[in-house]
Amino acid sequence: MTSQSSPDAGVGFALTVDLDKAINRVADGFIAMDRDWYVRYLNVAAARQLGREVSDLTGKNIWEEFPTAVGSAFEIRYREAAATQEPVEFVEYFELLDAWFSIRVYPSPDGITLIFRDITQMRLLMAERRGFVDRLLQAEDRERARIAADVHDDSVQALGVVHLQLQLLRAHLQDPSPKVDSLLTSLGEQVLRAIDQLRTLLFSLEPTQADVPIAKSIRVQASHIFDGSPIHWSVDDIDGGEELPQAEKSQVLRITNEALTNARAHAEATEVIVTLRGDENGVEIVVADNGIAVDAETFTSARGHRGLATMRDRAAVIGGWCTIEPAPPHGCTVRIFVPRDRPW
Repeated sequence: MTSQSSPDAGVGFALTVDLDKAINRVADGFIAMDRDWYVRYLNVAAARQLGREVSDLTGKNIWEEFPTAVGSAFEIRYREAAATQEPVEFVEYFELLDAWFSIRVYPSPDGITLIFRDITQMRLLMAERRGFVDRLLQAEDRERARIAADVHDDSVQALGVVHLQLQLLRAHLQDPSPKVDSLLTSLGEQVLRAIDQLRTLLFSLEPTQADVPIAKSIRVQASHIFDGSPIHWSVDDIDGGEELPQAEKSQVLRITNEALTNARAHAEATEVIVTLRGDENGVEIVVADNGIAVDAETFTSARGHRGLATMRDRAAVIGGWCTIEPAPPHGCTVRIFVPRDRPW
């Protein structure tokens, strides 16, 4: 008696073959394991990234094949996913292969499925780029410090001498005419304003101090920027978490300095509140004022600067972002977010 296979069985087999071919075309590793951690299926990319052959691992217990992974973050996260039946995603270094992997774990009642990729080369490129950006930012700080020193040693001191000479000139003039007296007074005031503006410039050019917490640095900024103004301000550090690296901190302080300066110069605000929040993902700084609600498209900064564009650029350099949100009828909110680990 001759048996005949059903058409449905043939279709199912064809779909399985097609699926196998499709999975073996992708660059990501794919491993399916049962509840006892035996490999039911893996694709060619998975075997290649693990330095094995498909036949070497199929039907084998993963912990017996990779005993050094027992007790590691890999086992902990896999078992966590299996126990909670919730997907898990993480990045971890595997010492046996001297490689970094980005791994997604998808659990089911029958076992777990891994989708992973060797990101070692990517991390090396990221580290190289980060080093380049850090050196660039350090060079910027050194150049700003040099300019600040030149301004202090030359321009500020020269203007100070001019102001002193104007005072001496007034003292040597006997009964100057009202016009001359008014001219001397006007010149003296202009020189003092120029000195104040240069001192403000010097403050903005000063490099950040690595050992000073960012919240304290922002308080110093606000104290300097709002000195002599009726604006009431506060800096609230709501669990800011671990301090940012120096390069990130430097750029964040440049951005907040711009935001605070604009709040005084353009917003006509009576209150400015700065809030810092941090977690394991990053740090968010919010600068909120109760002044004029400004359209983000028309937001500008001090003359000679690029306003919000510069703030956005500084945030982007360190892998973060910066936005301005009008809050009609009163106020604007500048939001700055900096990740603890740059995404590149």
